[in-house]
Amino acid sequence: MNEPKHGSPVVEKTAHLLEAVADAKTGISLGALVDQLRVPRSTVYRILNSLTAHGLVARVNGGASYELGPKFVELARRISPGADRVTLIEAARPILAAAAERVMESFKLAVPEGREMMTIFAASSPGDYALFIKVGGRSRKHVGAAGKLALAYSDYSETEAYCAGGLEAKTPYTITDPEALKEALVEIRRNGYAEDNQESNLGLRAFAAPVFDDQSRLIATVSVPFIGEATPDRARSIRREVLEAAATLTKTINGLHPLSK
Repeated sequence: MNEPKHGSPVVEKTAHLLEAVADAKTGISLGALVDQLRVPRSTVYRILNSLTAHGLVARVNGGASYELGPKFVELARRISPGADRVTLIEAARPILAAAAERVMESFKLAVPEGREMMTIFAASSPGDYALFIKVGGRSRKHVGAAGKLALAYSDYSETEAYCAGGLEAKTPYTITDPEALKEALVEIRRNGYAEDNQESNLGLRAFAAPVFDDQSRLIATVSVPFIGEATPDRARSIRREVLEAAATLTKTINGLHPLSK
């Protein structure tokens, strides 16, 4: 464990401990922290007690493992009220879960990260044929519905820079011509939603709708991937649920659709 020359050893140990707790997706025990950090057990124990008292870590279901505590949610909200990812996920959870139940398809929440979209939350459907969505999954923006939607609400210069970086094909249906993509983006913004018709995966379709913050900036997308053989009525039903879920989430976080200005 490397420490800055003029840093505080206790703060350094605490920072490394918090990173270890954050990396453990299902919690981490005192013993595992001692082994991983190579710090005396008594030191780790004292740090955990202090962090627990301040709400920065918490016991998983009151057991022997630790996870990040509720104080991190509060601190995240102070950084970016209404738009930070923790707040966004918590606001989206009941909305997408209810929509997934109604339409019997899995919903996902994704955010733009550079040239990619990253899935930060998924609401699984109880349906037998609903697709599994991997949280943390990434895809290039021009490939799927969510990414094209993010590009459609980007500045012109951002879109130009993105296209200049090359548009590789994921399937034979992926849009790889910059001018064709720009035309599609104009249509997407006009419609208020985007569609993926086997552009990211053969046999799959998807609809995506935008989520805006209080400055009318697109901060996330709600989308549903589904088997491509859906009937027209079924596809319309899915699209309607996606649009309503995204609009409800925008309203919940006090966001503002550009057309509402």
